[in-house]
Amino acid sequence: MSGRPYAHGMTFNPDSVDALIAELDAISDPVDRFRKAADAEARFDDGLRQVRQRIAVQLYDSGTRTYREVGEVMGGVSAQRAEQIAKGR
Repeated sequence: MSGRPYAHGMTFNPDSVDALIAELDAISDPVDRFRKAADAEARFDDGLRQVRQRIAVQLYDSGTRTYREVGEVMGGVSAQRAEQIAKGR
């Protein structure tokens, strides 16, 4: 499956995700494997949270959308939640 193009010429590469999972699975000590998996998950979640925040800010700051409309674009979240995402909460 080919990657889908994103802004600035970036592509999502599912092979990278698969490689990370394989690397984690290769760690023989389950405690170490768990800790490294938890760290990877936290870093990934934080990164995605920041991306969503920038998206919400961009959608709202364009001046053409209300927070209600931003929420609709962002998967049907409420206007209040869209504003919280934009403010990093």
